[in-house]
Amino acid sequence: MIRLTLVPHDGVGPLKLGAPRDAIRAAARQLGLAAGPTHAESDTFADETVQIDYDDAGRTRFIGIAPLPDVHRLTVAGLDCADTPATEVFRAIAAAEGGDHAFDAEGYLFPRQIIALWAADEENDAIAPAGRKRPIWGQVGVGTPAYRALVDRIRARET
Repeated sequence: MIRLTLVPHDGVGPLKLGAPRDAIRAAARQLGLAAGPTHAESDTFADETVQIDYDDAGRTRFIGIAPLPDVHRLTVAGLDCADTPATEVFRAIAAAEGGDHAFDAEGYLFPRQIIALWAADEENDAIAPAGRKRPIWGQVGVGTPAYRALVDRIRARET
């Protein structure tokens, strides 16, 4: 199993924010993450559970990891995202962020750390036995200031 740690403003393990596409692909290969579908601005790995988004210059602006505990485990704020309820992960990141933050199971972007949490749901819990499933984040990711600006622009259009 591959163990990865999310570090704000840096990346996820050897997958680094700001890295060019070829460096991300090489790091993913070295980790043993099987390549998945690619698009003009993104790559995926490990059954599309690792999502990399690139800016217009081909540099990494977002790295998102969905739970696939038999293949990889993501740690953020010292917690295993595949085995920690979404509310606990949220609280740990909020404590590091500072300020007031309200849990939203649909998703949340911590603006200072640029950590994104998406889609907390019991269906994402691949570890707990049936009948004891917990809401687990569907994706935990980290982005660059350009990613945060992109999210802010999208949100402004939606309101």
